[in-house]
Amino acid sequence: MTMPPPASDDVEISCDYLVVGAGTSGMSFVDTLLTENATATVVLVDRNSRPGGHWNMAYPFVRLHQPSCFYGMNSLPLGKRRDRWGREVFDA
Repeated sequence: MTMPPPASDDVEISCDYLVVGAGTSGMSFVDTLLTENATATVVLVDRNSRPGGHWNMAYPFVRLHQPSCFYGMNSLPLGKRRDRWGREVFDA
């Protein structure tokens, strides 16, 4: 199969890893990959306009039922502020 020549507005991107899917698995893989190899270049693509993958489309009504500090990636805990024990502090 012969590919057509690139259009004038096409941009060529070079990377070490191309990850398809910005859902939980894709983002977790990239997080672990960059933790293990901080110099790796990664392109993360998804058909949706925001991360979250299938959950954004299939379950828009789902909300977190626990403090956000229990979710996220190992390298980037979620939550705004924490006490000295690492628990999320909620504003009153």
